[in-house]
Amino acid sequence: MIAPNGNQHDARVLDLSEGGVRVDLPHDDWSPSDGAAIKVFFVFDGYQEIMLESHVARVAIDHMGLEFDPAQEDRIRHLLDVAAIPQ
Repeated sequence: MIAPNGNQHDARVLDLSEGGVRVDLPHDDWSPSDGAAIKVFFVFDGYQEIMLESHVARVAIDHMGLEFDPAQEDRIRHLLDVAAIPQ
């Protein structure tokens, strides 16, 4: 789930790395703008929700790239561990 300005939108993760995440665009009327602040919520079965602060780095026709904001290294490492992504 992504939450710009407190509004929640479902989003599917397409790619995940230490620097950010690529998600599909929500299927509603919201359209992201470059640089917009976005909270990203990752939910895994059996794990507590992981929230990261990010901003829009790129917008394409059907997806967007979000860059994780600095000073979240511990939460990013935890996310990658839970998602089983090699670091």
